Amino acid sequence: MSWIKNRLKYIQHVAFLVLLTFLEADSRESFYRHYPSSIPSFLPVPTNITVHEGETARLRCRITNLGPKMVVWRKANDESPLTLGKMSFTPNKNIKIQTESIEDADGEEDRYDLIIKDVQQEQAGTYECRVSAMENYTQNITLHVLDPVEYKPELRLQGTKYVSLMENVHLICNATGSSTAPDGVDWFFNGDPINEMNPRWHGRLYEINKKPLPGRSLISEIIIEKATMEDRGHYVCRLTKVLAEGFKVHVLNDRKNHKEPKRDMKDDKSETSLFSKDSNSGSSRWNYIQVSCITTFCYFITYIIHR
Repeated sequence: MSWIKNRLKYIQHVAFLVLLTFLEADSRESFYRHYPSSIPSFLPVPTNITVHEGETARLRCRITNLGPKMVVWRKANDESPLTLGKMSFTPNKNIKIQTESIEDADGEEDRYDLIIKDVQQEQAGTYECRVSAMENYTQNITLHVLDPVEYKPELRLQGTKYVSLMENVHLICNATGSSTAPDGVDWFFNGDPINEMNPRWHGRLYEINKKPLPGRSLISEIIIEKATMEDRGHYVCRLTKVLAEGFKVHVLNDRKNHKEPKRDMKDDKSETSLFSKDSNSGSSRWNYIQVSCITTFCYFITYIIHR
């Protein structure tokens, strides 16, 4: 008899919970019916995203009137969610959720962006940004993943083409790898490897290698101080056996011949004309002095004779 009473009490509790659920659902439906502006809505975003394998994909989701409701990202036809609210719900560390709330005169906007780093081909497909409310509001975003981009190695060499004697030779080699930055490049001079242990450059050669940013680029520089006539020739920067670039350096022996750079012809003419004017004025003064002296001397002789 007691077993029957317990069973009846259990049925009553279940019925009460079911009734309470229906009443709560009816109250939510009545609330959204009377206040339609409180219903979550999605703002326009790109619904087709295309990236290459290995790149980062950003799937955007913009919502107004979100309130306390939860946003869930999941891949279509997959029961397991990727994110729940502001938390990731997947063991894949390359999948993150980025959230932001913006308030302005038009209202409040909530942003829930799904970030997928190092995208793979199997991650292509349709993703759902879902808001759990009285009804499930869903926006679909389709992700297309293309084959990885194949970059070709590149090389560019530049520097000082004409160097005066005892000045510095400065060459810059910008090398770009196919996927990552090269570890280094090889330098040659007239076909021979450049080595600071070589007596030719001992104490004058400096090589600087740097990678400006994480990527595929390496910048290699060589500086040869106090250039001599033996430093003129053909320099080569080599990235691979089939990729190299040359640069010819000329050393000008202007100190030995004491040659000054040619000046502007107009300046030469103006200086020449000034010099000519000064010369003419000088000769005129000399002629005037000579005539004055001769005239004075004649007056003096005439005065003595008549006396």
